[in-house]
Amino acid sequence: MSLNTHNLYALLGELHDALLLEDAAPVEWIICGGTALALQGFGTRTTQDVDVLGNWVATGVQVVAIGAFPPEVARAIARVAAAHPELQGMGPRWINLGPQEIVKHGLPEGFAGRLTVTRIGARLALHLLGRLDLIALKLYAAADDMGRRQQIHFDDLQVFKPTATELDYGIQWVLRMPDPHHRIRPSLKSIVEELGHEDLAYYI
Repeated sequence: MSLNTHNLYALLGELHDALLLEDAAPVEWIICGGTALALQGFGTRTTQDVDVLGNWVATGVQVVAIGAFPPEVARAIARVAAAHPELQGMGPRWINLGPQEIVKHGLPEGFAGRLTVTRIGARLALHLLGRLDLIALKLYAAADDMGRRQQIHFDDLQVFKPTATELDYGIQWVLRMPDPHHRIRPSLKSIVEELGHEDLAYYI
């Protein structure tokens, strides 16, 4: 089951109802990836899952990596998955914490002011990363991913058609990320060149 704007809202509505059944505390998540693109109308591609970076803490204006969902939230996610076997084998992983390692190294500066909030009832709020931050994270994902998903990330960047200013902002953030195997910089350079910004690539 590919997730798009229409069925994402339906599934998230079911998740909200499941959170009520589990008497879970209100959930405030920071969302990136394909879901953030779809719910904000960036392109038309579908996604397979909902990528959660962590909890949004409004009082501290920060995102907090959570390690694992609280039991009642995990049960709510599983309830929805059980009702939809067509979720292509994703099961409870249709909502996951896959990208949360990024949070430990810090999101792009000023990201909080660029968030778009989508509220699904009283118990579920999605804080979607803005365009500038999604471009930065997509640059990082495309440069760091040596598998089949690298093309997906690159295709998303092409949908954005980032300006030189947006790309430069993303490049500077990516270059601050850990790169123990020294593979991100050369890959990033190649990606920026393919996006038609050889002038920026020259300085990477």
